[in-house]
Amino acid sequence: MKLYRIATIGTSLLFIFLFIQLFLTPDAFVEDTGGQATIATSILCRRTSMFMLGLAILLFGVRKLEHSSVRQTICISTAITMTGLACLSSFELARGTVNNSMWTAIIIETISAILFWIVLFKNLITKTT
Repeated sequence: MKLYRIATIGTSLLFIFLFIQLFLTPDAFVEDTGGQATIATSILCRRTSMFMLGLAILLFGVRKLEHSSVRQTICISTAITMTGLACLSSFELARGTVNNSMWTAIIIETISAILFWIVLFKNLITKTT
């Protein structure tokens, strides 16, 4: 199985999992990270869940896409998103605003980001040689 396919399917499954958690149990999701659930956090979690669902469908839909500028754009977009999430998770952990359960998110987000960066740069290097 190609690395691109692994990255898109794996990240798609992650986003489906997050969609379900954020949509159905927003309070538990917030409390599991060490935060305090409020009406505002529940609303934001449910709204965020729609982004997760949309990204999951997008990534699953493009899993068989051959190398192209569209695929490269998807790779850089997803790599930046996952890198940003990993950095923000690390920042909040360092600040002490979340608990150690955030390590799971940091590791998964970092792995996903690395996969998409590898696919992006592998194809850029191949293209230039």
